[in-house]
Amino acid sequence: MADSGSRYPRSSIEDDFNYGRGACQHSHPNGPALILVFALGSLGFIFALTLNRHKHPLNLFLLFGFTLLEALTVAVVVTFYDVYIILQAFILTSAVFLGLTAYTLQSQRDFSKFGAGLFAVLWILCLSGFLKLFFYNETVELVLAAMGALLFCGFIIYDTHTLMHKLSPEEYVLAAINLYLDIINLFLHLLRFLEAVNKK
Repeated sequence: MADSGSRYPRSSIEDDFNYGRGACQHSHPNGPALILVFALGSLGFIFALTLNRHKHPLNLFLLFGFTLLEALTVAVVVTFYDVYIILQAFILTSAVFLGLTAYTLQSQRDFSKFGAGLFAVLWILCLSGFLKLFFYNETVELVLAAMGALLFCGFIIYDTHTLMHKLSPEEYVLAAINLYLDIINLFLHLLRFLEAVNKK
């Protein structure tokens, strides 16, 4: 049996705050509203999927709806960045994900013991992201983006291990969402990190 953290997908709370801050710093008139709608819709799909995770094929339809809204959210967010930064973040995310997945699959270590620490750091970053709305600093942005990227590298290892060794087949849909969120959050933190480095 997996712990509750692995059964229930992590919503990207911290990144929703960062989406809003990024949108407010740019001239895209509909950015904040679109991001809010998509973020709330994603949370709604997660809630519905948690309640119906064993109901096939309803869980697959809910999974499709969630991934679609998350993809639309990311599509709006990337309009705030230069193309070369987006490409760099995409290549880095792909390489890191493939490397970490390969490492986890061949490793004999039990990564489930790192779950509590990862979730503690996640909530610290969530709080930091909220405070950053009121006390923005480019150096702090750089540090938090780097910490976030490293954190979700850890979550990729943790969730891949959980998927392979801890979950029953009935829980695979929610496990897929966790990995999907790990990849998206890694990509978004790398975007923020590269943008912050570019401004230095």
